[in-house]
Order: sequence, then structure tokens, then C-alpha cells
Amino acid sequence: MTPTSTTPETIALDAVTFEVAAAALQSAAEEMGSVLKRSSYSPIIRDMDDFSCAIFSASGELVAQADYIPAQLGAMSLVVKSILARWDGRIQEHDAYICNHPYQGAMHLPDVNIVIPVFHDGALIAWAGTAAHHIDVGGVNPGSEGPELTELFGEGVVFPPVRLSIAGVENEDLVAVMSENFRDPLSTLSDLRAQRASCRLGEERVHELIALYGRDVLLTVMERMLDTVETAVTRLLEQLPDGVGEAEGSLDDDGRGGDPTRIHARIEKRGGRLHIDLSGCDPQTAGAMNIPWASARAGLVYAVRCVIAPGLSSNDGLLRTLDITAPQGSVVNPLPPAAVSIRHNSCQRLADTLIRAMQAIWPDRAVASSTVSFFSFNVGSTHPRTGRASVMADVVGGGTGATPTGDGIDGVDTYMSNVGVMPTEVVETNYRIRVRRTEFRPGSQGRGEYNGGLGLVREYEILDHPQHATFYAEQTDARFAPAGAAGGEAAAPTRITVFDPDGAVVDHPMKTSRVLPAGAVVRVETAGGGGYGDPAARSGELRAWDARAGRLEPGE
Repeated sequence: MTPTSTTPETIALDAVTFEVAAAALQSAAEEMGSVLKRSSYSPIIRDMDDFSCAIFSASGELVAQADYIPAQLGAMSLVVKSILARWDGRIQEHDAYICNHPYQGAMHLPDVNIVIPVFHDGALIAWAGTAAHHIDVGGVNPGSEGPELTELFGEGVVFPPVRLSIAGVENEDLVAVMSENFRDPLSTLSDLRAQRASCRLGEERVHELIALYGRDVLLTVMERMLDTVETAVTRLLEQLPDGVGEAEGSLDDDGRGGDPTRIHARIEKRGGRLHIDLSGCDPQTAGAMNIPWASARAGLVYAVRCVIAPGLSSNDGLLRTLDITAPQGSVVNPLPPAAVSIRHNSCQRLADTLIRAMQAIWPDRAVASSTVSFFSFNVGSTHPRTGRASVMADVVGGGTGATPTGDGIDGVDTYMSNVGVMPTEVVETNYRIRVRRTEFRPGSQGRGEYNGGLGLVREYEILDHPQHATFYAEQTDARFAPAGAAGGEAAAPTRITVFDPDGAVVDHPMKTSRVLPAGAVVRVETAGGGGYGDPAARSGELRAWDARAGRLEPGE
């Protein structure tokens, strides 16, 4: 068997040593993120921050994480556990593992995990890992996503936990396979190597802490970090009233233009535990809206942290306070080989639904809903200078919901995501695409005593030659627009408009993959956030500011 260490039960650990060492592990994860961001090749990582970094215990529990993308961080420990299950007895120092398999702990295929074991004196004591969104990992569509896809096999190359490096030497056979299956292998392979370098830094920092404190002290710190979060969440729950809350939300369709897909959550709080029941969700969908279990689990962690313990460091200790029911074969726990490539839109709806279910138990914690539209635009393009194939992946956020104390935030990526809009200069210097405008969307906010944040308007023009585009968004159905709270109004729904080269509007589904001719324009207008409180109670000062700042629709 692979040698693993155990934490001695007799280690005495004073509070100062624990706090300093725990902070050092947290800092190591954040430093890993800085290395990845500055070493990566693709704009979606270096400019949009679509990545995450963490350190894990020898058994695979997430101990310390850098707060980048909650949708990735709540899932990564399942990848480490899959590596342990597959490679038990054969894990060696300086290996590096790659995994993107949604049914073996990962999320969707573009989110690739690179994880390395950390050894000390021949014993496995920890893991360092990263997850990053890659612009293309093969499949039917550029960008490896497609709402219309029905099976995982069409979404790209699937990596179960296999070795990218073997005892420190890159696996040339695996690299050769990647090079022949990815549309932009230069970008993807460069980003994978940046991830591996980030993990090596995490390994170095763990060794430095061992040199400073000793192995047994560091292992004790890791275990206590998990215990501390578990205890803190338990105590916070115990201070809240017991009760039951339910909420439901809907996806516009199943990814293929079918009926809306129901997301339902029933949450019961008793003492220091939460019982979360997702059995009311619809069966898995025909299209790629399904949420693999790793992503659904991440949604649970995110929502509980937001409502119960927003200021608390997050690790797998939080999961110890949850009892979860999520039947297999549902949209939140599909059976393979169901397609999952645009699962993030469903994750966002799940997070919103979970938060509203908890607010039904504790109304004093209610806030308005944020947008879950998550407009994504993937294009198989060419580089303006070199002419080589390139793939663009952009995301456009919207408004957050208003709160009892203020307006929502304008134009951000909400809930479980945290990526930035790609800078116009980056788009136009890397792809044959022009960004015609990016601006806030007046009138998109839900009205209330406090208004929701504004959505965004962005237009993309296809240049020079036809290009294969995949784009999709949620909340294009006004029935499912971001809801208000405490009497606040819902926000405007999202709109996607396509124009042909002559400026005529083209009929199209809201989720689609198609070839667009040169001169075509895609415009997205994303939803704002819901409003909080009676709109009639909005102060005159805030109303005047709305008018001065151009936040209202023309004519208001």
C-alpha cells in the first residue's frame, strides 16, 4: 500500500502555533494561485481568474484553499480521493496526476485538476492541487461545451486520474494524445504545466513548515483546522432556531429546448446539523444541464457558508455538519454518461435555491436573488497575428441581489463563480473578434427600497471568416428572472440577440452551437439582481442618484 502518515494523538499544540501554521497553509494556497495566474498562457486563467488552488490532507480532505472559484473548491477533494482509490499502493514522490472526469470527482471536462502528492521521509503526508478552466479539451464544439450534447463522450477528452508526470518526468505519451485532440494544444499544455508548477510550490511550502514545526505538529494542525471549522459551524447552527424551509427554482429548459427543469431543496435544521434533501429535483436532463455530484456538493458547501458562516475559513470540516439526500439519476446527481458541460448554470440555480430555502427558516437573513444567467461565449477563432487556431472562452456576469442594508453590486459574476469579464484588448489581440461595446444595462435591476445590481450589455462581432460559436444563458424566460425579497421586485430577464452581417435579427435558440459568418454580431443583455423591500420606500436621495447615474431605462 502507499505509505501514509497518521496524526499522533499526544501532540500538544498551543493556540499561537496553530494559528500561525494554519495561516501559513492558507497563505501557501494563495501563493499557489499567484504562481498559476502569472505563469498561465490562456486569458481565461491569467485575466479572468477561472482557477482554484488548495492543500489537502493525506486522506484527501481539503484543509486550506485560496478563495477563487467556489464551484471548483467544493469539489476538488473528491478528485484526490479518486486518485487514492485508483492508485493505492503505486503513488510515488514527484508524480503529478491529471483528472477531469465528472463521474470520478471532477466537474466538467474543461475544468482540469492537477494534483501532486507530498511525501516526507517516505510517507505520504499531504496533497497540493489546482483546478483550472481550459479553453479546449477536444469534443464536438470549440471550447468543449455544448448545451445540445447528450453524452459525455461528445464533450471532449475524458481523463480519469492518470499521471501527467511519473516520478518527475512528463508523460510523453499522454502529452502526445493531448496534442492531437485539443484545438489549441499550445495553450492547453502550457496551462497544464503552469498548474503543475503551482502544485510544486505548494509542496515546497509544506516542506518548509515541516522543517519549522516538525511533521507531527503540521499534521496535527491540518486535523485541527478541519475540527475547528466543524465545531464553529455546529455552534453557529445551534444558535439558530430549528425549522424547515423549502424552495424551488427552474432552469429555462433542459439544454435542448425542452421543458423547464425543476430544482428543489428542502432543508431541515435540528440542533447543530442541517439535513438537505434534493430528492424533489427533476430527473437528469437530455441536454448538458446536469450537475455532477462534485459540483452539487460544492453548491451545498457554498450556500451553507454564505448563510451560516460567511466570515469563516472554508474546508471539508463544514461537510461534517451536513446530512445530504440526492438520489442518483436526478439533475443534481446524474448517472453516466449524461452530458454535463454547461452544468455551471444549473449549479448557480441550485445555489440560489438552497439559499432561499435557508432564508425560509431564518427570514431575518433574507436577501434578494442574484442573477444566475451566466452567459458564456465560446468561439473557435484564429489568432490575428500568427493565424494559428485559437479558442476564446468568455463569461458575462450580471447584478447581485439587494440586501436589507443596501443596493446590489453591478456587473459581477455571482454566487459560485467569481471570474472577470475578459478585457476588450485581450479579446481583440488574441482572436478575430471585435468587442463593440461593454456597458451596464440601465433598468435591468429589480426595484425595491434597495435596488438590485445592474446587468451588463456586451456585443461581439465576428471578423474575417466564419467562426464556430457556442453561447448560452439562463433566465431568458421572464418567469425565472432573479426574484426580489421582502416586497422587492424581480430583475429583468436576460436577452440574447444575434444579427446577421446586414444587421437583421436572426432567429435562434437561447442555448446553441452554430457557425456565425463574418460580420455577424452577438449581443447579450444580462439580468440584474432582485430588489429588497417595498419600492415605494426607496429614499428620494437614492432615486435622484439613480437618475443622475443613468441607472434607469430611457423615459423613466
